[in-house]
Amino acid sequence: MPRLPSFYVSYPNIRLDISNVVAPVDFENDKVDLAVQFGSGKWPGAETELLFRDVIQPVCSPKLLKRTRLAELDDLRKVQLLHSHYRRSDWPDWLMAVKRPDLLTDRSVSFQSSILTYQAAAEGVGVAMGQLFLLRNEIEDGTLVPLFNAPLERPSAHYLAWPKSRPMARKARSFVAWLKAQIANDVNRGRA
Repeated sequence: MPRLPSFYVSYPNIRLDISNVVAPVDFENDKVDLAVQFGSGKWPGAETELLFRDVIQPVCSPKLLKRTRLAELDDLRKVQLLHSHYRRSDWPDWLMAVKRPDLLTDRSVSFQSSILTYQAAAEGVGVAMGQLFLLRNEIEDGTLVPLFNAPLERPSAHYLAWPKSRPMARKARSFVAWLKAQIANDVNRGRA
């Protein structure tokens, strides 16, 4: 969202209609030109292109770090783990990767969306499992701090998807070019 103003500066005559839906898009029944989907990259009736990988790592606010020591994995026992409803496997997957599934406890709070989960983390409610690419601005400005230097790259990723059944419209191609340039800029700056 912070980048959309730059799109409108570059393409003032293109109107975007943005929807936030978790379910995979159905290009046969939904009037959609493009979708950014999270998953395997294989959806019926869709062409896809990888945008960026899903790399996760615990994050919290500087406020929480001022009042709670979080230097070792065992320190997670002192805080609430923040979960996103649609990313329920993030904490179990990460804890399994660092060989500490025992740290997954009932001391947690679950939120309907990742946005709410990250907002709670920024307010010092607890520690969230962060999607590093999507949180790059919050990490750079110090709103959120990555913990434990143990990022985990998962098999799922974010993909651009469009219908196989029809050619991509000119305006959609313009948006794709802009989006890929934004991601490439982050990769070149070492942020992806």
